[in-house]
Amino acid sequence: MKQTKRLKLSRWQTLDHFFIVLFILFIPGLTLFSLFEIYVTETYDGVRTVDELISTTWPWIIPAAVFYFIQKRRLRFREVKVKYTDQEFQEAIERTAKEYEWQIEFNDKKIFRAYRPWNWTGSWGEMITIIKDKDRLLLNSICDPNKWSSVASFGWNKRNIDTFLNNLVDVKNDVPVQRNIEKPEKEWTLKKVVIRLFAYPFCLFLIGLGVYMILYPSNWKSQIAGIGAMTIAAFYLYTDLKMIMKIKARTHNNG
Repeated sequence: MKQTKRLKLSRWQTLDHFFIVLFILFIPGLTLFSLFEIYVTETYDGVRTVDELISTTWPWIIPAAVFYFIQKRRLRFREVKVKYTDQEFQEAIERTAKEYEWQIEFNDKKIFRAYRPWNWTGSWGEMITIIKDKDRLLLNSICDPNKWSSVASFGWNKRNIDTFLNNLVDVKNDVPVQRNIEKPEKEWTLKKVVIRLFAYPFCLFLIGLGVYMILYPSNWKSQIAGIGAMTIAAFYLYTDLKMIMKIKARTHNNG
């Protein structure tokens, strides 16, 4: 990992990390099966032509490719040039672990691994990995690959790394532990608004398409594809709206 600067996962962890890609490719997989029936077994009983089957596949291939590169990029380590002693490192770990309830798996001379548990913050939890090297640190935080697959940490991956680095700087500068005042999360930044302007209509389109494919199927594969489309859209809408309502309620209670 030190040479490649990329986090190494087990086979099952890799499957969990890239599950969203496989999930999106499920519908193109049905199309591929239909093409197999047309050209190989000659048992295809659907009503769509080859061109129609292929044309309906592209809307799924593109987001699958996008998520693949996003998930692959998240395995990269963040390199930070910094001089530190083992005592300073351990003190920064202790401060961060206490603040975020990190559950430490191992902490030796070369590598540190911990997990932040789920605690009603929208994320199932994260896996934090830190590789210690001479005058530098390699840091990574991803959604916990040992739990239910997730593609969104709701800012916790960045927060895990940034908080540890801030604590390390404080330790090096002999800054005592300070009471953490949590800042309210902003759910309506320009970036998130733009994403929702595209994502929400697309999800509604998928739900409508799924209902149509279930009510008026050309074959059994169409019904399965319809269920898959509705599941993808409903899952995104549910998790996003749940997070918005949770932050709104938290802000109201604090106010």
